[in-house]
Amino acid sequence: MKNMGDGRRVARVEKGVQMQIARYLISGFSQPLPGLVTVSSVRMPADLRTAKVYVSVLGDDDESARVIELLQDRAFEIQNFIGRELKMRYCPK
Repeated sequence: MKNMGDGRRVARVEKGVQMQIARYLISGFSQPLPGLVTVSSVRMPADLRTAKVYVSVLGDDDESARVIELLQDRAFEIQNFIGRELKMRYCPK
């Protein structure tokens, strides 16, 4: 049976990961990203080992595709940034 504290912890970690990814989007790129990029939400399972990140891009389809490609290419760097900023046993992938 799932402990009620686990749900609050997952929500707190999701919010922290969302904030750190947003910080990385602001400061981690040498040039601004095309379009307006927002980290909509982050969803994680109870073990906090993986994260599904939802982003929205305000711009045309070409800009959206470029942003998604850039983020996927730099996923490892973003994960390392999250690992340094959040003090967790495991950094979510």
